[in-house]
Amino acid sequence: MIPVNRPKCEVNDNHRDGKMRVDGNYGGTVAYTPNSEGEWASQPGVMEPPLHTEGAMWRYDPKDDPTDDCFRAGGDLWRSMTEAEKQSVITNTANNIAPVTENIKYRHAVHCWLADREYGERMAKALDLSLARIQRLAHLDNDSLIEATSH
Repeated sequence: MIPVNRPKCEVNDNHRDGKMRVDGNYGGTVAYTPNSEGEWASQPGVMEPPLHTEGAMWRYDPKDDPTDDCFRAGGDLWRSMTEAEKQSVITNTANNIAPVTENIKYRHAVHCWLADREYGERMAKALDLSLARIQRLAHLDNDSLIEATSH
């Protein structure tokens, strides 16, 4: 990003940090997606069109696949832990996300619930969240969950 080395063709993506950035580095803008701020959202209008091979080939996003269980591995890991390990996960996570907004705490607790109900219940209790709301949110698809837990 040093001006003398800067490319002539601008590509705007969410790559941030790195040595020798001199351009402000997007300041305090969030650097991950999805997020509750609406930053870095996908723009389908500028995506590459599908390539036709034997049928259409398109960009794959696992969250769009209703048969992909994104929470199975997390639940398997939770169920393999000892009670001391489980308590450590709950305590450390609750302490680390204490300063984040409530909507993000709910989103995280829903993900815990989807991995394992006990995990979700314990996270809800540790974060002082409504278990009934977590259970309602757990029935939403990913996009609806993000919408329901945005500011």
